[in-house]
Parts: sequence; C-alpha cells; structure tokens
Amino acid sequence: MQLRMKHIGLLLLFSSLLMITGCWSRIEVNDRAFVTGMYIDRSDNGSYEVSLGFPLPNRMGGGQSPGEPSGGNPYTILTKTAESIPVAIREIRSDLSREITWGHCRVIVVGKQAAEYGIDSLLEFVAREPNFHTKSYLMVAPGKARDVTKLTPVFERLPAEVLREFANRKVTLDTNVKDFLEASASGGDMIAGLLTIGQTKLLSEKGKESTWVGTDGAALFKMGKMIGTLDVTGMRVGLWLKGRMKSSLISLKSPSDGKPMSFIILSSRASIKPFIDGEKIGFHIKIEAEDDIYSSESDMDLTDPKEIIRIQELLSEQLKRRIARTLYKTQDMGVDVFQFGRHLDWRYPQVWSKHKDQWHVDYKMCTFVIDTNVHVKRTGVERNSIIRQHNS
Repeated sequence: MQLRMKHIGLLLLFSSLLMITGCWSRIEVNDRAFVTGMYIDRSDNGSYEVSLGFPLPNRMGGGQSPGEPSGGNPYTILTKTAESIPVAIREIRSDLSREITWGHCRVIVVGKQAAEYGIDSLLEFVAREPNFHTKSYLMVAPGKARDVTKLTPVFERLPAEVLREFANRKVTLDTNVKDFLEASASGGDMIAGLLTIGQTKLLSEKGKESTWVGTDGAALFKMGKMIGTLDVTGMRVGLWLKGRMKSSLISLKSPSDGKPMSFIILSSRASIKPFIDGEKIGFHIKIEAEDDIYSSESDMDLTDPKEIIRIQELLSEQLKRRIARTLYKTQDMGVDVFQFGRHLDWRYPQVWSKHKDQWHVDYKMCTFVIDTNVHVKRTGVERNSIIRQHNS
C-alpha cells in the first residue's frame, strides 16, 4: 500500500513539472508588434487596402533612450494593397521585424466604398483569426478609412484609442464584430457608428492645420452591405433601443415661455417584446429613463410638481416621435438594423420560421407600439432660472 502511494506521489510530481515547461511556440514580448487599429478600404479595381496601426515601444516612454529619434509620433501606420485582406496583412508582416499580434486590436474602421461593397470578407478573416477579439468595435468612415489614421490624438496616445473611447463613452454606437457575426445568421442587417473627418487648427499642435475626427450618424447594413445612413438623432435611437443611452443631453423648449431647457440623462432601460395580432406581427417597445435638469432659461416654477409632470410628458413624447420616425425609415428601406427579427425568433420561433426567408419584405408591414417614460429625478439646487432672476 505504501509503495502504491509512493508511485502515485511520483506521478503527481512529474505531472506538475509538465505544467511548468515552456511552450514551443512562445513569442517574446520584444518580438511582437501589437495591432491597435485596423482600417479597411477597397479600390475601384477590386483590391483591398489594409492599414494597421502599431504603437512604437521605443517612443512610448517619458524619457529618451540612447539612439532614440527625437520627436515623432509614438505610433505608426503600415498600409498594403492586395487582392484580399489576408494577403495584404501577409505583405505587412513581411516588412516587419516583429510578429503581428491581434490581442490589443479594439477598433476596426471600414471605408465607405468597402462598406458598400460588403464586409463579408472582413468578417471571414476576423472569425478565423483565433487571437482577434470579436468585441472589437466596428465603425464606418465617410470616405477612406485610411484618412482616419491621420487624426491627431490630442488626449490619447494612439488614434485607435480615440475611436475606442467614442464607443466606450457611448458617444456613438458601440457595435462590435460579434454583433455583425450574430446578425449574419438572421439576414446580416446591422447598424454601426459613422465617423466624420475634417481639418482644423489645433492649439495643442501650435496652431497647425490638423486632421480632426468625430462622430456623426450611423451606417445601415443590409445583408452585410452598407445601403444608407441615419442622422445623429437616428443613431441615438439605436442607443435608446439598446438601453445604453446615458450621460447625454437632451433639450426642449419650455411649455410656459418657449425658452430652452436642457436635461442630462442619468440612465436608460429598454425592452422589446414581439406580439402576434392575427396575421400581423408587432413589437412593443418600452423605454424608461431618468434625467436631471441640467440648465434652464425658463421662468417655469421647478418646485411645482404639476410643471415637472408637464416636462416629463414633453420629454417622453419627443423621444417617442424620434424613435417612431427612425423605425419608419428603416421600414421604408426594408432593413432590420435593430434586430427585431431576432426578438421574434426568441419569442415565437414557429412564426419566425414562416417569415425569415422574406423578412426584409414582411418587416415593412410590422407595427410598433412605443411606450416612453422619462422621469425627472432632480431639478437642481436652484428653484428657478438664474438668468430670469438677473433679468428681473
């Protein structure tokens, strides 16, 4: 018995030693080139232009090392053109002294022409690359995606970090690769954030003309191809329907004197429930939100509960109209970018099986019941407008 226990102990010892052995495919950190952003364009001749953003470790530190070039950005963008995305990436890899690593890539930007052609090739590559995060955000550039790489990252170190924060802070839609892959199983309709690019003089760059990138509306995808856009209000409806609208401002004119009032959104919740009414398919959308009064130039008495109720009703009605207008536009285009079909599949799989093959047509006939409830939580420390008091 003691001999048997001894053999078992030796076996466990040798097994533990196997766990701490090195990996034959291990790549040292100093031999890795970390991709932070991926930018996809498509040319008129059908070739792909792929740009990858990399941080430069020798320029990331605060001090300057011996032999380190003075000045310069702490990042670089490498671009190659080829007949496919993998081939272009292979050519970039051949020009690097390090091995490409995808674990830090959190942003993909697709140019307008590439988006209109379709992003199936991009999704194919990302889905098969085991080290690529499917939670990486996907955005659309108004022109070429490569132009986005020229932005000046004033508050961040890398251009990709600026774009990532847009999505993290819900300034734009936080649509990611996973959303597109899941949508491909139900027709490929999806909505993604749309960027805007311009030139402006930046004080941080000593007044030099620099590239500025911001957020705009949203790009609409039908069967993996971009077919249209929504304005900023429509893009924000996407955040409302996902229950991700917060830390944002909404404004309206006071019902008492027409002067502006602004409200900051603290939180929002959303629910979408399909229902069947005979042969018709409908969706019950319920949105709830909590706001604080951010500023008011109105003489409305904010201590009067009846006035607060009036404001809440106006805010709720305004939100309801915006949601309805956006949904009707997607119906006119026959594109289910908010994935109502998926909700129908979850709740009524048998009904979905009858309509999924012609869902782009049947979606146009769906009805929407929209309930919005915006609650003003706090009115602030000032009972009435300071502006009114100064003007009196």
